[in-house]
Amino acid sequence: MKFYPQYSGSSPDLGCAPFPASVPGNIQLDYIRAHPEFIGDIHYGLEHRKMAALEPYTWYYTAVLDYTLEPGEKLWFVTEGIDYLWSLLIDGEEFYSHEGMFSRVELCLTDLLGEKLHPGASFAVKIHPHPMLAGEAADRGQARQSVKPPVSYGWDWHPRVIPSGIWDDTYFITRTDAQCCTAEARYVLSDDLRRADVTLRVRCADEAQVEVRDPSGAPVFTGKVSPEHPEAMFTLTDPVLWWCRGLGEPSLYSYTVRAPQASASGTFGVRRTRLVMNEGAWQKPDTFPKTRSVPPIQLELNGVKVFAKGSNYVSQEMFPGTMTAEKYERSIKAAAECGMNIFRCWGGSGVQKEAFYDLCDRYGLMLWVEFPLACNNYFDSEHYLTVLRHEAQAIIARLSRHPSVVLWCGGNELFNAWSGMTDQHLALRLLNALTLEMTPEIPFIPTSPLMGMKHGGYTFLDPWTEQDPFALFGSAEATAYVEFGIPGVSPAQTIRSIIPEDERFPPRPGADSAWQAHHAYGAWDQEPETWLCFGTLERFGDVSTLERMIETSDWLQGIGYKAIFEAARRQKPYCSMAINWCWCEPWKCAANNSLIAYPDIRKPAYDAVRDSLRDVLGTAEIPKFAWAPGQTLTVTPWLLNDTREAVRGSVTLSVTFGGRTETIGAAELEAAALTNAHGAPMSFRIPDTAADKERFAVTATLTRADGSITENTFLLVVKHDAP
Repeated sequence: MKFYPQYSGSSPDLGCAPFPASVPGNIQLDYIRAHPEFIGDIHYGLEHRKMAALEPYTWYYTAVLDYTLEPGEKLWFVTEGIDYLWSLLIDGEEFYSHEGMFSRVELCLTDLLGEKLHPGASFAVKIHPHPMLAGEAADRGQARQSVKPPVSYGWDWHPRVIPSGIWDDTYFITRTDAQCCTAEARYVLSDDLRRADVTLRVRCADEAQVEVRDPSGAPVFTGKVSPEHPEAMFTLTDPVLWWCRGLGEPSLYSYTVRAPQASASGTFGVRRTRLVMNEGAWQKPDTFPKTRSVPPIQLELNGVKVFAKGSNYVSQEMFPGTMTAEKYERSIKAAAECGMNIFRCWGGSGVQKEAFYDLCDRYGLMLWVEFPLACNNYFDSEHYLTVLRHEAQAIIARLSRHPSVVLWCGGNELFNAWSGMTDQHLALRLLNALTLEMTPEIPFIPTSPLMGMKHGGYTFLDPWTEQDPFALFGSAEATAYVEFGIPGVSPAQTIRSIIPEDERFPPRPGADSAWQAHHAYGAWDQEPETWLCFGTLERFGDVSTLERMIETSDWLQGIGYKAIFEAARRQKPYCSMAINWCWCEPWKCAANNSLIAYPDIRKPAYDAVRDSLRDVLGTAEIPKFAWAPGQTLTVTPWLLNDTREAVRGSVTLSVTFGGRTETIGAAELEAAALTNAHGAPMSFRIPDTAADKERFAVTATLTRADGSITENTFLLVVKHDAP
């Protein structure tokens, strides 16, 4: 029988009375809930800074064991994750210790403790202080010799709030050996995708019946396994393949294993994923010394080259133990509805709970999974490599069963001046070796970006060239745009809930400013305006009130993201990915590149991106954002096709000024499966009477051969000083 005791929390460093502790949850969050006098709303003003006082503390979860053992039963302790350095105690005596938050731990307490274990015993989980590398400043560098996600040590969109505690499912269970049963499906897929040889590995004390059903529910295999013969092997002929959203159905097979006293069930998807060279990449560079050119970053799923369009998934909560399946599903469903087919699971945020990956399997969202390394030099110490090995093995073993996991990555931005790592660092060689040994069917890259790929920009106007997204990305040439961002101010209701009234508007920077503390200013030292970018907003729109400033910001964020996503799509097949920075945020930001404001608010830019990611899209190639009176606007019609079917249609371009719409041309286009087509450029003269900051629209209307009509609109601006 499984049971969850009621825990109380405490800290000898605080000397406070025990307080209720939620499992799963986070011990610091439990403390501040129980002590509202210590901190108010952690999202408001500068309240979050008070959390720094809790950083050096030791914490305890304590419970009284209340259980009954039937004949042959033993008591087990099982946890899916405790953050980060922790020990177990029985009646005050320590008997087990562990470092790492992603390894599943399953302990037979009966065997470990013998007579020390008894009903009524005091059981405790001791949480040691956060790992902090000595001599480092109070930033992410403190995490560079641990496998704890560095984001909580402070980032340009995440406050320094470092959580710990029992963050994932943790329980006790009484059982006999016969009541334990686990199963896992693995397969080998033939080169022509017509045959899958499946092995279902079962661990069970007794003989068990096995049944496997296809995605429609029809049985495709029945058989038996035993302790002597624990593997059920069978062949699927013409298996139903798992596809990402937009290319097919995310089909899943299911299995059940039934023994007299135990059972197990699960799912698996049949698919093949590869990284192949981007088209044209072998031709670059065209001079010696010449090796392999830029490394491959073109995803191939089931033999089909996929244009990966999606977002960087980061922490949705400062306290990851509070994440639920319901909140994961709202986010993943929103991404699928937005037209995305991939999340890059950014390494600085670590690994999610199991529900996240199950839901991505179901919704057809591919996952680029990074290990918990980001923007640090994870140097080669024996202790770090030992912890990294067992944590990485646990991550690989747990996640590799998910068909949504299509790519492993060592971590974020490790090959640069601020990290200083190379592919010869032992941490990256270790991760490469482990992924090859355990999951040779899933490709691996050491970090992002690699040569040919692009991170940035992150503001509407490039800080160095002042180019807007239309100009900057229209002339860029990358194999994959893996991070790019346009900042947007959060909704007005969010701003009012985090910024004190006396400093709410106009925004101001400063060490004591709530705007700056919530990332509106100084988030990036090379561009002090980030992420509010008030000067940019003022240049193009009305910033006279909070609401008008937000409306201007919403407009620029939406049109900026449209420009980049559609420019990247036009650049395929050499370009293979467009993945924006970022999808969500872990707390109430004043401004951020996110499409989803905390906790689950879709910014207007979400709708703009959804329009740009339609699998079949009529669009216009526009050379820049701001136009002066009398200039000639030249645009090119395009038909973008990310489906496996050919598409024909007419793309009509029109311009709307002051409520009057003028058609400037149309092109009959046909795009073969997974390709694009474009017509001849068309022109329009900006009226001499156009007012400064006047907005106007360019609309691409696609009329398909089947009679369906869709519109795609770009809201541009007149600037009298535009070059």
